[in-house]
Amino acid sequence: MKADEAKTSIVRYWWSKAEESLASAERELQAGMLTLTTIHRARAAKNRLDGRSVKTDEEAAAFVAARGFCLLMPLRGVPLPSLSQAEGGAVWADDFRCTDRAWAWKETLPGRKLCAYVKLIRHRGTFIGWRLYPAFLALYGAGDLDDEYEAGRISRAERELAALVAERGPIDTRELWRLARPLFGGARHRFLAALERLQTIFVVTVAGGSLEGWSRHTWDLVERWVPPEVLAKLPTRREARRVLLWQTLSNCVAAEERLLCSLLGWPAGEVVEALDELAAAGMARRVRVEGQRGPWWACDN
Repeated sequence: MKADEAKTSIVRYWWSKAEESLASAERELQAGMLTLTTIHRARAAKNRLDGRSVKTDEEAAAFVAARGFCLLMPLRGVPLPSLSQAEGGAVWADDFRCTDRAWAWKETLPGRKLCAYVKLIRHRGTFIGWRLYPAFLALYGAGDLDDEYEAGRISRAERELAALVAERGPIDTRELWRLARPLFGGARHRFLAALERLQTIFVVTVAGGSLEGWSRHTWDLVERWVPPEVLAKLPTRREARRVLLWQTLSNCVAAEERLLCSLLGWPAGEVVEALDELAAAGMARRVRVEGQRGPWWACDN
C-alpha cells in the first residue's frame, strides 16, 4: 500500500509541474512576451500524458492521439514530442536517444493499427494518430503511381517496388529485399531509399514487424492497411495545411516561421498563408520571445 501511495504521490507531483509549466506559458502569452525558459519547460510538459510517463501500448497510442503526431526519439533542433521522451526510460546513446519500449512501439503500434508509423519529419521515424492521418495523406500522398511515374515524381524502381508490396503484402523487409533486389542492381541502399520515398508519399506503410535482433518491419499498402474509416473522407489541401500547422504549433508551444517550414517541408509562402488564416480564425497569433529577433507564432487553444 505504501509503495502505491508513493507512486501516486510522484505522479501527482509531476502532473502538477507539467500543469504549472503550461500555465506559465499561457500567462506569458496573455502578456504578449514569452521567455525561452518558459517555452522549454512547456515543451517538456508536452512529453507527458496527463502528467505521467507512458508504459503500455495503449498509453503510447493515447499519447500519439493527443499530440496528433510525434517522433520516435528526440532530434537535435526539432522541438517536437517523442515517444522515447514520453516513456522516459534509459536511452541507448547520447546521439541515439531511443528507449527499448519506444523501439518496440514502432512495430507493435502500427501492427495493432493503433496509429501509423512512417519516416517523415526530417526523414526520421514519426508516429501519426488516426485523427491527423487524413490531413497528412491529403498533403503528402501521391496520386496514381503510373501518373506519378510519367510526371517524373517517382522512379521506375519505386513504382515496381510498390507493385511488389501490392502483390505480396503484408511482407517483411527481408523477403521484400529478396524479391526486389534485381530492381536495384543489388544495391540495398537504393532499395531502402525507395522504401523511404514510398513512405513519405503515403503509398506503403509499416504494418507491424518482428522485434528480434535489430527489428524488421512488415510492409503493406496504405489503402489496404489503414483503417477504412480513416481514409473515408480526406480534407482539402487548404484545410489539411491549417490542421497540421495548428497541431505543429501546439506541439512546439511556439515557433518561428522558418522552423515550421523546415519541419513540415512546405514552401514559405504556404506556411505564411496558413498562419494568416489561423490568425484570422483566432487560432494562432504572433508572439514576442525575449532575446529573439523576428516574430514567433503560438497557437490559441
